[in-house]
Amino acid sequence: MGKKVNKILQSDFWVNTFGKTNLIISVFSLLFFSWLSYQVLTEKILDFDENFLDKLPQVLPDNFFYIARGFYFIGEAEVAVFVVIFSLIFLAWKRYWLEAQVVAISSLSVLILVDQILKPIFYRRRPLDRLIPVHGRSFPSGHASGNLLLYFLLIYIISVKFPKLRIPLYALATVIMLLIGLGSMYLRTHWLTDILGGYCLGYILFTISIAVLKISDPKYR
Repeated sequence: MGKKVNKILQSDFWVNTFGKTNLIISVFSLLFFSWLSYQVLTEKILDFDENFLDKLPQVLPDNFFYIARGFYFIGEAEVAVFVVIFSLIFLAWKRYWLEAQVVAISSLSVLILVDQILKPIFYRRRPLDRLIPVHGRSFPSGHASGNLLLYFLLIYIISVKFPKLRIPLYALATVIMLLIGLGSMYLRTHWLTDILGGYCLGYILFTISIAVLKISDPKYR
């Protein structure tokens, strides 16, 4: 028992478990999310958020609405649920039970954390003059956090089997995540700080999820 505790307290344990890069990004994300949370609770950043949304359409093409609507749809909960169910069926068919459990628990965890815990705490109103009907509170963005966690986690699992796909898949997912966030702001369903907070939260949960995989299965180390 004492040896296990000493091992956990060693810095090498955390670096090996989470990965040096992921650990650094996650710590920064946690600090930034904490700062954003304070700004949202005190409403000190509201003027900045409002000015950003007002100026955003001015720097984007006139027909960007259709692109924004398309990527907002990609980020919808119904699409994410379909992707999760399809992934679970495929993983179960391949008998990847550990991966299926991690995907299921991670997806459910981010849903509960964002919608049932954090949004009621912050209780932040969405922007006015929304271009599409949407309800509920806005901080942090479930679109940003849930999709980042889901797609990055699936790519991590795939890239262990196909390492050459790691960079192009992460690059593609990153572009999609940015467009989902941009689309949400263009449609005025989220503030910029909602999206940034969602990205931070999603990445932290992604890092925790891959740490579970590394601890549980040697092929992920």
